[in-house]
Amino acid sequence: MLTDWIKNIIFVVLFASFLELLLPSSNMRRFVRVIMGLFIMLAILNPIIGTVQHLTSKDQVPAFAANLRDLNVIENEANHVTKDHNALSLELYKKELSQQIRILVMAVDGVADANVVVEIKKGNASTAIGINSIIVYVKPGISAKGEKIVSIAKVKIDKEVNKSEETHNDLKQRIADIILELYQIPKEKVDIKMLYS
Repeated sequence: MLTDWIKNIIFVVLFASFLELLLPSSNMRRFVRVIMGLFIMLAILNPIIGTVQHLTSKDQVPAFAANLRDLNVIENEANHVTKDHNALSLELYKKELSQQIRILVMAVDGVADANVVVEIKKGNASTAIGINSIIVYVKPGISAKGEKIVSIAKVKIDKEVNKSEETHNDLKQRIADIILELYQIPKEKVDIKMLYS
């Protein structure tokens, strides 16, 4: 190592002398001497700079200084953050989907108010793999025809079908058809419940 260092210094000094001989102008020689002096200083200080960098690099760069226990802690923290992120994303998805379906149901003729509960099927690592169920609570209202969709009074079991019950069943069917068509989910996953005042 010492011989390589000395050879480098000798080579730079010889190169500087050769370059100085080639330049005829005295003005140019001053600039060449300054630049070659810098090269010679760099050649002399190069091993010292390399040693200092080698000694300080292990303490300053975390990737070299970290041991296996620290890496496990970092990995556990990353997994925890990912799990929290997935749970938060899932809750946000459920909330947004519920809001979308509520707006869709509120646009149906004869609906005064609606509330939607969405249940998501979870896979491993708390990721969503599909919709488990959608429950829509509907409060009937006035239809576009001006007919008030009345709430069902206590039903007596008769052979006659109550007209308001038929209207409610029709409203349920329209809501279900819209949700099924838009979200392409099986019919058994959608439950529509009427809220009565």
